Amino acid sequence: MTFSLAKRRTFRRTKVFKLFGLSEAEAALLLEGVTEEGAGLSVVFCVNFPEMLVKLRAEGDEKMAVAALLDRAAEKARERLGNYVFAEDGETMDTVVAALFRETGFTLSLAESCTGGLVAKRITDVPGSSAYFLEGIVTYSNAAKAQLLSVPKRLLDEKGAVSPEVAVAMADGARKLAGSDIALAVTGIAGPDGGTPEKPVGTVYMALADPAGCEAKRYNFHGDREEIRLITSFAALEWLRKRLLSLRSSEKVG
Repeated sequence: MTFSLAKRRTFRRTKVFKLFGLSEAEAALLLEGVTEEGAGLSVVFCVNFPEMLVKLRAEGDEKMAVAALLDRAAEKARERLGNYVFAEDGETMDTVVAALFRETGFTLSLAESCTGGLVAKRITDVPGSSAYFLEGIVTYSNAAKAQLLSVPKRLLDEKGAVSPEVAVAMADGARKLAGSDIALAVTGIAGPDGGTPEKPVGTVYMALADPAGCEAKRYNFHGDREEIRLITSFAALEWLRKRLLSLRSSEKVG
């Protein structure tokens, strides 16, 4: 007599959350207890500078049960991680921002210094960006900031090119020049030299201008020149993402 034992099939599913601005330890703390949804559920953290990936994995013998298990855990994780999640699965920061510009219909212009056009590159890497991206200007020198963006020479002399005041003037100048709904400006010190005790390497100011006005933010990044430029471009897109989400919500409420 011959007995045949069929191998039991195992089903696996994965959900990926992409985070920015949160450390692995902080994310792990927020996700405590999520894997208690059921047996066969695990969470893995993977740093892909400057973002972090949170991978929820579920496996089991029944396809529908595995899917339901992962969906419950993902819903709980999404709620706990909140706005730190900028994308899921195959999405990227670039494609998410592009989708928001297409959805809202707003237009964009950029004024870059320390990033040397990297933000514009990321915007234009997404097909169809010509529908909302009007122009980007790399004003690396003080003379270019003054001539192309109408940044007052007095402001450059008194405050320095890396300052909130100059960042605001750059954003306002770019918005007026392009006639865009939104303008974002970046100025900073990417290194390896050029830093001072007051403004060390990694000091970056960004400004975002829209019909409601213009505001500036200071960032203090760490790393080598390439890493500082990369995380600066990421932070610029993250600010655009959050502003577009806010504007979209305001429109829906209105």
